[in-house]
Amino acid sequence: MKLAWQQIGEGPDLVFVHGLAASRAFWFAQYALPLAGRYRCTLYDLRGHGYSEAADAGYSASAQADDLAAVLDEAGIERCGLVGHSYGGGVALEFAVRNPQRVSSLCIMDTKVNALQPRQMLADMPYLSAFEIEVAKRSGIDWDREEQIGLRFLEAVALLKTSGEEIPTRDSVTPFGEGRGALRTARAWVELIDKPGVREELLMAGADAQTIASRLADVRLLLIYGELSRCMPSCRSLQGLLPKAEVEIVPGGGHFFPLSHAQSVRSRLEAFVAV
Repeated sequence: MKLAWQQIGEGPDLVFVHGLAASRAFWFAQYALPLAGRYRCTLYDLRGHGYSEAADAGYSASAQADDLAAVLDEAGIERCGLVGHSYGGGVALEFAVRNPQRVSSLCIMDTKVNALQPRQMLADMPYLSAFEIEVAKRSGIDWDREEQIGLRFLEAVALLKTSGEEIPTRDSVTPFGEGRGALRTARAWVELIDKPGVREELLMAGADAQTIASRLADVRLLLIYGELSRCMPSCRSLQGLLPKAEVEIVPGGGHFFPLSHAQSVRSRLEAFVAV
């Protein structure tokens, strides 16, 4: 399995893990470049994303924690600060549970932890942006009953993109937005999610609550979640399991606040990892 990765900068190691239907480019301009003067930043593409190879299986957060370990070993990183957004936060969490000695700090940004939040409903955060309302109208999905709204929303947006249907409204950050690679990324995501068993793997539970609490008790943890996030049940559960964790709620932040609120989030991250 070939995994594409890159490094920029010098100093203590910071490793960034992106979410589903994204790539390491998610972190490059707003995080790796500004931080490269003080840290060696490592970015990589999850399997089946960006320039990493796809496989028929191995897409659970637990399996991809092994991919992360392989990247760190290849890069010669024994211990690092880990930063993960969305599904990437789940991968980082699973890695930290298995290898707490290799993690100097862990920052999870707007992650749905499957073991702690098996369902993700519209009712978890009834607010819908103008873009989400338009996607909901065009998708034909009953969003009030959908139990995995985040995953289905990504799929719905990708299908609209690949069908050539243009949505006139945009959020500050939207999946498969503008740019030359947007259509290619949408097609790749549709192809990946249609592979037999992949959807089920993405929803696998991973480490249970007791294991998370015991294995991460001494790991420095920062939880950053958006005020408008449907992942807040995971945040509250992690707070309960790991009371030493620092928590930051981004005012007005949706799921993609690491980009829409990049300056303030990066400043909070810098303050955390610098300790």
